[in-house]
Amino acid sequence: MNRHPANSRGLKMGSIGCGAWVRPFLEESVAVQVRFQEVDTLRIVWHGHYVAYLEDGRRAFGRRYGVDYPLFRERGVAIPVVHLAMDYLAPALMDDVLTVTARLLKTDCARLDFDYEVRRATDGVLLARAETRQAFTTPQGELLLGWPDFMEERLKSWEAQWRPPLSERP
Repeated sequence: MNRHPANSRGLKMGSIGCGAWVRPFLEESVAVQVRFQEVDTLRIVWHGHYVAYLEDGRRAFGRRYGVDYPLFRERGVAIPVVHLAMDYLAPALMDDVLTVTARLLKTDCARLDFDYEVRRATDGVLLARAETRQAFTTPQGELLLGWPDFMEERLKSWEAQWRPPLSERP
């Protein structure tokens, strides 16, 4: 249900997490159980906990595609989040099981661009959309301007796996 008009470049305007509509991507999903300590007195998940759900999605993606955080540490590369944006569309409630989908968007830039969807597993309702950007740095925080060698190898190995943008699907 995306009713946002397209701008002159075909990008969806007015919402977060629409990169997969216009860029090839890889994705992974993970189930997350809402825990008691994550809700307020109305039994609604506090908005800050969604950031942890995004992290769960990124970790699941990393495990599936061989780029989980331990690999980066072993190779002397840090990948801090340098941008985060989120649209909250409907509340998650205590005991909901959420499906968090993380999509890595293809880019020539040396960074990791992720789009996310958070849905209630029982009915598929879209609860939140988000996007993050991670930069490559040294452990001391110095920005790396190019892809680390091991990431270039991963990108080559994924070439046949990139899914077409959602806007090009039948």
